[in-house]
Amino acid sequence: MLMFSVNPCYDLMPASEDVEELWNEKNYENPLFNMDAERQELYEECQRRGVGITVMKAFGGGDLLDGELSPAGKALSTFQCLNYALTRPGVAAVMSGARTIEDLQADIAYESASEEEKDYAPALASFPKISWSGHCMYCGHCAPCPQGIDVATVTKFLNLAVSQGSVPETVREHYGTLAHTAGECAACGACERRCPFQVKIIENMKKAVEIFGK
Repeated sequence: MLMFSVNPCYDLMPASEDVEELWNEKNYENPLFNMDAERQELYEECQRRGVGITVMKAFGGGDLLDGELSPAGKALSTFQCLNYALTRPGVAAVMSGARTIEDLQADIAYESASEEEKDYAPALASFPKISWSGHCMYCGHCAPCPQGIDVATVTKFLNLAVSQGSVPETVREHYGTLAHTAGECAACGACERRCPFQVKIIENMKKAVEIFGK
């Protein structure tokens, strides 16, 4: 396992040995676009190898919960930050910081929060200083698929295979257990119309068929 800082703002920052760069305001002066490739590669490699990531700084030291302090220019909720971290490839757990009993209770309340309360996609899509256009966030807004395909999971397996350059056997096995695969896609476009991030889902389904054979 490893411990790593994961949140929607840090994920756009290039990898650096200087942790202070994550808080450096100059790095957020200009609009940011999509996840840093090395960070994405790290998360996916952890998932492929079965290395669990324990997340720290899910709230960016609390800055992401404050609209005035957030580098994104807009606040996220505690539930949204936690759900974002937990849906990244490889992530097993989040160590959520708490300054008070009330903070701790707010973190624990995640377990009973509704899916609507946890939903980070609308917030990320509306950030004035950050764009995730074209990048699948595994948020599930593409569902339901008329053919029953779990589009977000298929896309995650596709990304794991593409970034590796070949299909790891574990990824192929997990893909094979899906009740409905990309080959069943009817290209109706319902998922693309619902996607907050303008992902080319139909194109991804075609790529998945090419790579996994069904």
